Amino acid sequence: MDIGFASLDVRRLGLAATLHDIGKAHIPLSILDKPGRLDPREDEIMRRHPVIGYELLKDSSDISPEILDAVRHHHEYLDGSGYPDALTAPEISDLVRLLTISDIFAALIESRPYRPVMPRQEAYKFLGDMDGKLELSLVKAFRNVALAA
Repeated sequence: MDIGFASLDVRRLGLAATLHDIGKAHIPLSILDKPGRLDPREDEIMRRHPVIGYELLKDSSDISPEILDAVRHHHEYLDGSGYPDALTAPEISDLVRLLTISDIFAALIESRPYRPVMPRQEAYKFLGDMDGKLELSLVKAFRNVALAA
């Protein structure tokens, strides 16, 4: 399934994927590498990384508004339950929607100190179960990428 992104949008998605977690550079390693669940204070600190990343990049003339939007909003959900700005579907761009799907999937299939790797098929099912939070048509379009070995 083709999602219809123009080549400029594909390049923006690549740059947004590269920069979206840049704010984590200012999060203590003790939190980033913690082997267990974050406590509420640590979670609050971790949730600052999108705004920190946005602040780091906002004055750069080389970074487009679309990339800044992706850096700041890659943890937003269509139902308004995300962060940092609790955006809802009409406020979330397609670029951010696809970046969010990719970011969640990567987090699930990568090795993390606090949980084992999830198999790709199970991670893709997890995305599909996020109806109301993620754009399911984009999740379906992401299937071939997600399940490629």
